[in-house]
Amino acid sequence: MELTHLSELNYQELRYERFDYLITTCGYQPRCHYLADNVHFNATGKFMLTIDETGNGEDRCKHMDILTKHGFKSYKASVDETQSVEKLLGDLCNQTHDHLNILIDYSCMPKKWYAAILDNITRNNFRSKNINIFLSYTPKIFEKKRPTLSARYFGPMVEEKDKLRHKKPITLIAALDTNGHLLQEAVNLIKPANLLAFVPNCRYDPDYTAAVLLSNRALLAKADGKNIHSYDVSHPDALNALLTSCCLDLRLESEILILPQGPKIFSMMALLLSLRYTDIKLWELTFKNGKSVSEQGLPASAPVVIKASFLDDEEDAWDDE
Repeated sequence: MELTHLSELNYQELRYERFDYLITTCGYQPRCHYLADNVHFNATGKFMLTIDETGNGEDRCKHMDILTKHGFKSYKASVDETQSVEKLLGDLCNQTHDHLNILIDYSCMPKKWYAAILDNITRNNFRSKNINIFLSYTPKIFEKKRPTLSARYFGPMVEEKDKLRHKKPITLIAALDTNGHLLQEAVNLIKPANLLAFVPNCRYDPDYTAAVLLSNRALLAKADGKNIHSYDVSHPDALNALLTSCCLDLRLESEILILPQGPKIFSMMALLLSLRYTDIKLWELTFKNGKSVSEQGLPASAPVVIKASFLDDEEDAWDDE
């Protein structure tokens, strides 16, 4: 299937959509059920992916109870693999419906999962010839804590698709977060010929933006000023336009590698861009989990929603720009 259209929606508009399926993730963060609490959905099926982690069991159980009361059924998945998530998606998309509307709340979903979901859609043609994926992200309040000391994984987000070819100089597009020392280690490892830095502008939480700038001051001091971009995390359409413009200017002369850290809205827009331009690579930097508390992950603002439309390959699709 091919991605044919992207649009930004006000989350209140979700009240007026008819959804066939809802997919969310049950985790320890209270924001995992914010969308379900605030929008009443009628859907054929509601699924909550439960992460197979042992920490914060009490919080996870509490949030599972809340989502269960909203009509969600538990579907277990491992944080280190994507097969079960891809199987669920395949089962839903191979129903007899010609047209499907699926809402995915990826607020607490590992990047590997939602990358696999969207990659799986573009790699396959399903019985459903027209699929609309509504992607909802609830931002969280910035937590002032010590930076992560070590990385758990650094490499391609989707192994088969995102390996570097090394046929051209590398342009690294790094979305910054509060772990500047690990981002700097990634830059040192990749040794890009060109570096672009994207700084999140969180109007609902300016302390987060300030912390990102402070954590990455050494990297930003070395970067060319014209390659430092600020983006509004509440407006994915504007971010998509900025990111697309940067990539189209550079992809002919260099191999583009995007490292999407910070708020997940950046990683989602980078992922959707890579579905249109398959030569753009996405890598992820995951951290070893520290001790978490129930006050972490509180919702900071209303959800940010993107609608992505996919058509069967045989239908007319979005031409490359």
